[in-house]
Amino acid sequence: MDTTEKRPEVLLIGMGGVGVLYAFILQNGGANVTAVCRSNYEAVRDRGIDVISDKFGEHTRWRPTRVARSPEDVRDIQFDFVVCTFKNVPDVVSDADVVRPYLEPSAAHRPARLPYVVLLQNGIDFEQETHEALCTGPSPLAGGIISGVNWVGVTLVGQGSRIEHGLLEAMTVGAYPCPIEQPVAPEHVAAVQRFVDIARAGGSQTTLSDDMIATRWRKITWNISWGGLTTLARRPVMELLQPETLPYSLGVVRGIMLEMMAIVRASGIGEDRVPAQIVDDNTFLTLKSTPAKLRISRSPDAFLESKADTLRADFKPSILVDLERSRPMELEVIFTNMLRRARQYNVETPRLDMIVAALKPSQLEFVRSARGMSADPSAECDLHPRGHITAGAPVL
Repeated sequence: MDTTEKRPEVLLIGMGGVGVLYAFILQNGGANVTAVCRSNYEAVRDRGIDVISDKFGEHTRWRPTRVARSPEDVRDIQFDFVVCTFKNVPDVVSDADVVRPYLEPSAAHRPARLPYVVLLQNGIDFEQETHEALCTGPSPLAGGIISGVNWVGVTLVGQGSRIEHGLLEAMTVGAYPCPIEQPVAPEHVAAVQRFVDIARAGGSQTTLSDDMIATRWRKITWNISWGGLTTLARRPVMELLQPETLPYSLGVVRGIMLEMMAIVRASGIGEDRVPAQIVDDNTFLTLKSTPAKLRISRSPDAFLESKADTLRADFKPSILVDLERSRPMELEVIFTNMLRRARQYNVETPRLDMIVAALKPSQLEFVRSARGMSADPSAECDLHPRGHITAGAPVL
């Protein structure tokens, strides 16, 4: 009898820079990776993608195990994991609506076991909707949700033919619902561990967390503060760190982080889960990216030594890249969900309000375009699937 363990089957949806990198990692870790490609389907199928990475080396014409263009291409494959690395933009289409067609069984093939959906995406307070849509009811399509975040600087270039990646790569994943808040089935826990093992075998710096709620708060602190101000300025992060601009940008960024910490505490998440130290940690981590020595306090002797190669001089957060390319941004799951919590707990957030107020008109334009709707702002349409935000703290 053949006792050889079958290679895990992974379906990865979202072959942007992050998607290509993690498809590469998971395949190196022993999985068969089926990558869903659309506009670059023929190019990836015929030529592959060049992976240029300081951490993983240079690999020309790398190909995933399979390339798919539609759900029909994968209907008869039994997947263990469905990894979502596409943009999380529920005001255009929900995660569940993107994934569901790939999980619905054909008449001739019904899976012996259900796959686990890995949400490797930005944002907070969005997993429940996908969990309820795919993992509950009389005929669930997925065995459970694995929540994940990553810290990585990677760019897809050459019309999708190459990714360029530095040294930074780290991922944290955990079961959803959060195990410290409610019990999780043993098979769900085992699935998370199996995914971690595959990623680690592929060279990823992957951490297993039993509190992804806190992990997401830690990640989003940077996304909203430095990412938000950079997007409003429409300049690379490094330009906010210049000696001439830092005295102005640093105070604003820390103010945004402190507003977020007030929301965290009002939500009942204590110091043991999300310590206030993350404000300083995120500040110093970013300051260390500057190529110059920076004075960081009023003391004449207080300087922060830098590491010039931590961030590229032209690095921009993904939300700024989307704004510049007139694409729908992850405004809903990163910024607006945060404001919903602020309104719920009556926390004043004037800086956060300003960021959303400044970006919302562009977002509405991009969403209308993505939906093929009228660009006329007076057109009748519902662009707020979770409701408007009206009551609460004033905008200053």
